[in-house]
Formats: sequence, structure tokens, C-alpha cells
Amino acid sequence: MRYPVLRFGGSILYSRTTKDVEKAATELLQCLKAKKNEAGIMPGKAAVMQICCDTSFCHIMHIIDSGIPPSLQFLLEDSSISKVGVAVGGDAVKIFKDYNVPVKAVEDISYLANQKLGRGCQKWSLASLTEELVCKELQKSKKIRLGNWEVGILSQKQLEYAATHAFAS
Repeated sequence: MRYPVLRFGGSILYSRTTKDVEKAATELLQCLKAKKNEAGIMPGKAAVMQICCDTSFCHIMHIIDSGIPPSLQFLLEDSSISKVGVAVGGDAVKIFKDYNVPVKAVEDISYLANQKLGRGCQKWSLASLTEELVCKELQKSKKIRLGNWEVGILSQKQLEYAATHAFAS
């Protein structure tokens, strides 16, 4: 049985410059996801960070250009703000290695799902969790996922992909 495709329906707020990423991080602080490569290829520096605060908006920050400005660094280092996702610990390590910013209070939703569903140590992908918990299909376009996230300006498809995956988390 195929489920309906999950889509993020809120506003996508895209930031490329240091000033824009700083503004986005400041907004996120008031309100209160690395380039992937094929196996065997050394991944470049983390290029994109996506953060959904709720169902109405999602910030897509192109940190490959902007770096991590002070407000975003504060948000990432704040242990009172949970950062969630599947295998988010690996993302946190990547951000630390690439930008020397420790990401605190990370919660792997696979672990939380196993606790809630009584599944022991099942390995979940974000797509399988989305199907299991919200009965929606999370599209995983290989072309987009493995595309160039370091490009000067992200495409609309890349923005939608990033926002939808952050929203699903």
C-alpha cells in the first residue's frame, strides 16, 4: 500500500548570507538537520542546516556560504533546546568537525520511536518512521539527495526536500 506523499506546507525561509543566517537563528531562538554523498566519497563540509520550529515555517540555512554566526551557534550549543532527527548525533559530529561548534541536546527519534512503539533496537530511516507514524510517504529522490548542496543558490526542489525532511523529523 502506498501512502500519500508528505509535503511541508508552511513557509520555507531560505538564508544564504551571514546576515540572513544570523537573523534566522535569532528568530529561531525567539521561537523556542550535511551534505550527503555516495558511499566511498569523502563528504565535503556541511552545506545546509534545516530547522523547523513548528508546522508553519522551516528555516533552510546555507551555511556553506555563511558559516555559523553567533545566534545560530548559541542555538546549537543551548542544551535546553532539543535538536531531533534520525541519526542526528552524526550530524552533530559533522557540524563540530566542520565548524568547531558543539551541538548539544540531540535526540535521535529512532530511539524515541523504539521506546514508544516497544520495538527494541529497530533501525529506522526517516522515511520508514514517517510511514509508520503518520502514514505518509517521504520522498527520497536520489538525484536531489546526492545533488550539489554547495551550489551558489539552492533549487526550489532542494529547498522543498530539505524543508520536508526537517518537518518530518
